[in-house]
Amino acid sequence: MIGNAISLAAAGFMASSCLVKNSRAIFICQFLECVLLAVSSVFFGSLAGTAVLAVSALRNLLVAAGRYPKKLMYLFVLATAVLGIWVNTKGLIGLLPVAATVEYTVCCYYIKGLKATRYSIFINVAIWVIYSFCIFDFSTALTDSAVLLVDAAAIVKLYRREKREKAPEGTGPLPQ
Repeated sequence: MIGNAISLAAAGFMASSCLVKNSRAIFICQFLECVLLAVSSVFFGSLAGTAVLAVSALRNLLVAAGRYPKKLMYLFVLATAVLGIWVNTKGLIGLLPVAATVEYTVCCYYIKGLKATRYSIFINVAIWVIYSFCIFDFSTALTDSAVLLVDAAAIVKLYRREKREKAPEGTGPLPQ
């Protein structure tokens, strides 16, 4: 019950990260989300989740501050993989947080645009949804499923805006 309540609060920050308009704000929201989810993972007995979320929180803080060079990205990938595998008590399911965190850790370095960041978030959250259902963290699973929908809507909105901006003059809808 306590873990689900904390996860619900964390979901608010994840949803916020899908709505903000710049990358720095995305990573600040995700820093707060990771801190709360790391705490909630303790209540679910997920040591792998706790470990990779703590590493993710630090990574998100560094990305938000603009202090995330390639060497740190490699260090975070290595730390996530080693720590996540070492403390994993859930078998193959316990590797999902590791995979999700490695994916996003690499993307945090290489991806610079808002649209690509949103795609990466979508993939990451989808993996976490599966994991959350598997460990019975229904609060996170359901709220992250909603976040997937919010993120998908944000991606579509961004795509439409880019398409409108690229359309040659005179090809848009007729004025009414």
